[in-house]
Amino acid sequence: MREDEISKRSLLLGIGVCAGLLLLCGGVAVYVKQHHDSVRISPEVAAAEIQQIRTRFAGQKPLVDMDAHDAAFEPTGGASPAPIRSFHTVIFDTRGGPRLVKLTAPPCFARLFAHRDGRFRWLGELTFLDDTEFDPEPIQLSFDDIRRRGPGLLVDYRHASGGQFIAWVE
Repeated sequence: MREDEISKRSLLLGIGVCAGLLLLCGGVAVYVKQHHDSVRISPEVAAAEIQQIRTRFAGQKPLVDMDAHDAAFEPTGGASPAPIRSFHTVIFDTRGGPRLVKLTAPPCFARLFAHRDGRFRWLGELTFLDDTEFDPEPIQLSFDDIRRRGPGLLVDYRHASGGQFIAWVE
C-alpha cells in the first residue's frame, strides 16, 4: 500500500471517529435535556408537588431508612417483583435559591452512578448529573436491594432547612 493511501485512510478514520464522538455527545446532551428539569419555584408549590408524589406511595415505607442511612429491605413474601423500568428523583433544593429538580433515568444509566460493587453510597448518586444539597448524605443501597424489592419508594427525606428529596423506581 502506498503512503498516500495510508494517509488518506488514516484521515478518513480520524474523521469517522470524530463524527461518531460528536453524535454520541449530541445524543447524551439530548437525553439529559429530555430527562432532567430544574426550575426556580416557591417552597409552597414545591411542597405541594412533592406531597402529590408522597400520596402515590401512601402507606409504603421507603427502601432506604434515612435515620440509619441504610436499606431496610423487607421480603416481598415470595412474590417475584416486577422489573425496574426507570428511576425517578424529585428534589426541592434550597441552596442558592429554591428550585425543583426532576430526574428520570433507565436502570442502565442509573447503574453508571453506582460504585463498581453496584452500591449507591451517597444520595447524590441518585441525582444523576445534578448538584444538590443532598449530595453528601451517606446511604447504603445496592442495585440488588432495589431489584429484590421491585418498583416502589426508595427514599423520602427532608432537611431541617426545608429541602426535600424523594426517589422511586417504576
